[in-house]
Amino acid sequence: MSRPNAARPLRLITIGFSHFCEKARWALDRTDVVYREEDHVPLLHWRATRGVGGGRTVPVLVTPEAVLRESSDIIKYCDALVDAERRLYPEDAALRAEVESLVAEFDRGLGPATRRFLYYHLMSRRGATADLLASTGPRWERAVIRGACPAVVAVIRRGLKIDLKGAERSRDRILATLDAVDLRLADGRRYLVGDRFTAADLTFASLGAVVAAPPGYGFPIPESVMHIPELAAFREMVRARPAGQLLMRLYEERPAVRGLA
Repeated sequence: MSRPNAARPLRLITIGFSHFCEKARWALDRTDVVYREEDHVPLLHWRATRGVGGGRTVPVLVTPEAVLRESSDIIKYCDALVDAERRLYPEDAALRAEVESLVAEFDRGLGPATRRFLYYHLMSRRGATADLLASTGPRWERAVIRGACPAVVAVIRRGLKIDLKGAERSRDRILATLDAVDLRLADGRRYLVGDRFTAADLTFASLGAVVAAPPGYGFPIPESVMHIPELAAFREMVRARPAGQLLMRLYEERPAVRGLA
């Protein structure tokens, strides 16, 4: 692997507020490599991702060797750039398998569920929806999304199957994940696997941050979104649980790098 440097920074293509992009951003911030984040408005990001050989999803990391299209692949790439004692995947085979299982479970369940739950409650408030969608990307993309917000919302709603039943299923999935994490923490452990921070903790914290809204989240969320009553009430419930307390602590312990504290 050729090590990136300031002359050839990595390119991280994102939707700024996306929790899967937050997962990749957090992993990169744990390394000493130079990277440039290129954030975009939802749907308008396709031009950037396809232009580098990616698909429709973000994050996409452009490295000297390859284009990485999955957040967990980006974590593993970053792991090769840090010292062994700081790596997110343990060398012990049993612990590594446990971490990989939890990461896959959170990616498959918690990530989509928190996204659908957020969008459902957001999309009933046109102003807050426009504020969030236009909080990321170049100025021209933000202007476009403001004018085309109803059409973009319709595409997102259809593509992510956002409706009442879907939101209720997503809420149940979030609660089931919190229950499982609460149970795992019941023995007094500080981290999800073993005795140190791993990819399981990073993935849980970043994907759960959508509903917990920790102060250290790596992208500023508009106040109009934070004040939606249903989301605010759910946020307080999450924060009060052992799983939510773990999430908030992990964000408190996240290093203050690149102005993301």
